Amino acid sequence: LAINSLTNQIVAQEEFANISHCRVLLEKMTCSWHRRAQAAQVRQKVALESQPEMAFDAERDDFRTDLLPFRDHPNFLSAPLEMRKKILSYGWLAYNEKTVDIESRVIAPACNHILYKEVPGVEDSTSQLIASNTLVDEAYHIQLVVTACRLTRQCRQLEHLKLPSFNLVKNMESEKALHAEKWKKILVQVVTAIVSEVFVSDYLALLAHDTTIQPLNRLTVYTHFRDEKAHHTIFINLAKCIYAYLTPEQKSFFAELLPKPVRWFASMELGVWESMLQQINFPNAEHMMKDLLPSADVNLLRIDYSKIVLLAEELGILDSEQGAECFGRLGLLN
Repeated sequence: LAINSLTNQIVAQEEFANISHCRVLLEKMTCSWHRRAQAAQVRQKVALESQPEMAFDAERDDFRTDLLPFRDHPNFLSAPLEMRKKILSYGWLAYNEKTVDIESRVIAPACNHILYKEVPGVEDSTSQLIASNTLVDEAYHIQLVVTACRLTRQCRQLEHLKLPSFNLVKNMESEKALHAEKWKKILVQVVTAIVSEVFVSDYLALLAHDTTIQPLNRLTVYTHFRDEKAHHTIFINLAKCIYAYLTPEQKSFFAELLPKPVRWFASMELGVWESMLQQINFPNAEHMMKDLLPSADVNLLRIDYSKIVLLAEELGILDSEQGAECFGRLGLLN
């Protein structure tokens, strides 16, 4: 018993030493925020006002073909060029509206929970400032993508397009509804935000450096990408601070939750695509979507989830039988 007690003390000391390191990193992030936020706004303003090459180019594609879930399907490949280009415009709009969903319905509420000191381990002033800074960033990102969507809708005559809800938010809300306890609902929100911030930066990188798409679209994504690289680091370190202060019951719930948003994020949003394709009377849209099920509905191969697995390892989640089982059951362990 004495040996076990000493071992537990050593583990606790190491854990809180790691948390101190996380808090130092978070403090550095708060110090650099003003410079980063101002630079992002200046880049966008200069590009819009003084660079004619950023004007809308009707001949450029709005999105990448390889990001379409049906890119190799015969129905898409045989469609007229004009329709395929319109589908790429739809892809750009869907990508941005999903971004608005993530920022406003996933990230912002998680930051509000931190601001209201409803999350263990992040009640300190640095975490509060980080949360408020992140809220400003997310509001700016929403403004960026709304502006980009407005321009695309006007130039491509797509004002009529309506998009249904996205799976990431629907799944998060469904998970919340399963639990009566407030702390569980809050952890569902926070864990979904952590996973989203890890993945968003990887996905943005594909578009941020693509010189073949609409120049303004690329710049919009690049500006967002610069912030999200910082958010990736922020939310990884917030996760470590939070986990260290959870009770054993809360840690168990956190471990069970962590792999779930990975699969939610890997959704190809086939329902959204089917709705959009039907609005342009794409031939056999429903049958094409059925051809893609079930393999393409949730496609883990399209995302790099290794950083979530690494986070789980660093938190010690995968050292437990329960944690390893949760990750393995959802296909995140080879």
